[in-house]
Amino acid sequence: MKKIFDYVDQNFDRMMEEMKEFCSHRSVAGDKTGLEETRNWIDKKLSAVGIPHEFQKVENGNDLISASVSGEDGDKHPSLLFYNHYDVVEEGKHELWSNEPFGPVIRDGVLYGRGVSDNKGPLLSRIQAVEAILAVEGKLPINVKFLFEGDEETSSPSLSKFSREQSEKFKELSKADVCLWENGRRDEEGRPWARFGVRGSVSFELSVETAKKDVHARMGTYVPSASWRLVWALASLKSADERITIEGFYDDVLPVTKKDEEILNAFPYNEKSQLEKLGLTSFLRGSSGLELKKQIYMEPSMSVCGLEAGELYNGARGIVPHKAYARIGFYLVANQSPDKVEEQLREHLKKHGFGDVKVVRRGGNTPVRTSVDIPLKEWLEHSAAEVYDKPMVIEPTALGGGPAIYFHRAWPDMPIVGVGPGNTNANHHAPNENMKLDDYKASIKHMIALMYEMEKQDRE
Repeated sequence: MKKIFDYVDQNFDRMMEEMKEFCSHRSVAGDKTGLEETRNWIDKKLSAVGIPHEFQKVENGNDLISASVSGEDGDKHPSLLFYNHYDVVEEGKHELWSNEPFGPVIRDGVLYGRGVSDNKGPLLSRIQAVEAILAVEGKLPINVKFLFEGDEETSSPSLSKFSREQSEKFKELSKADVCLWENGRRDEEGRPWARFGVRGSVSFELSVETAKKDVHARMGTYVPSASWRLVWALASLKSADERITIEGFYDDVLPVTKKDEEILNAFPYNEKSQLEKLGLTSFLRGSSGLELKKQIYMEPSMSVCGLEAGELYNGARGIVPHKAYARIGFYLVANQSPDKVEEQLREHLKKHGFGDVKVVRRGGNTPVRTSVDIPLKEWLEHSAAEVYDKPMVIEPTALGGGPAIYFHRAWPDMPIVGVGPGNTNANHHAPNENMKLDDYKASIKHMIALMYEMEKQDRE
């Protein structure tokens, strides 16, 4: 692999210029021009590398991009599938950025810009890994597939629709021995992480309207308040001991096994550093050690993500608000279902006297767990040892949600694991999203080493 690694070193400046160009396109939901420019850029890059690919059209959605490169002996080789997304979240307030969000810049060995880590950087790094092998060897050691979507940040409606309406085609495009998920990270100690599975999520907007208009606060003794109604409804969902009180909510949560505890005990978590970063004196319930790790990785959560009543942003008024809104979000663990959580939430509100609270679902993903007792774990560790000077960390699951369920339904035995060039402070969905150049280069080399590790294990 040395010649291939040398190719990466010699071409890395050009690769980073490609990254900057790729991330300059504003591929956010609703920006048709930015999304189309991004697809066209990927099209040109895949063509330049010589990777056969197609656009998979989705009515009223964003095209999927599928690609594949066969190893020299075709079907005799194992297959590796790369999943990524080319859409990004909106940039937010420009004044909070140190540079233009879609004008990526490099400072002190770090690239800053929207999408450099979530998820255009990982997407491009995998293409560049294949490029390096083809440039030096002319062929790949295994079969490689790519599947890119453009709606992940809005709960993957196009991928969902395509997997349902063209199920056989989707199965063909996603068939592989291993699926590497969108990203991973390298922590502050320089250790690469592998994330075994993807958590689920589902969010809702709750709203209440109690009268036709706001009234003076002096009328609060006899005019019902929308803000109080919503506060009481929200309070019914969670108790002071941080338990979610929706009936049956925890019924499908898998028990923590001895193997889970082994992985959690081995997992490095710097509690002191995290407390300092967050300005906290303790975590919820005062947890630490193994119990804290169980809370983080094995328990679902519910957060009130936003509240609004009385339009305080327009100045304080002494009123009884007639409308109130909230956004709540659940992060789910295997084997919970977003659909079932929605049913449980609606039933809970009705049962507890809050049938007047309107519930609107805003997307959701079903969690998928991948066992660590599989050959892929060793392949990842062995290939990482070729690149990194510290051993790979096994994370029980990615903490973020994602559309892994569509791949799992198509191929239940295909492991889904996240690795990639992200870092602990990459600022996903926040100002100054970033990618460390050293992490990016190392991730390219890791993907190269993994392909050869898979080929080696297949021979043996």
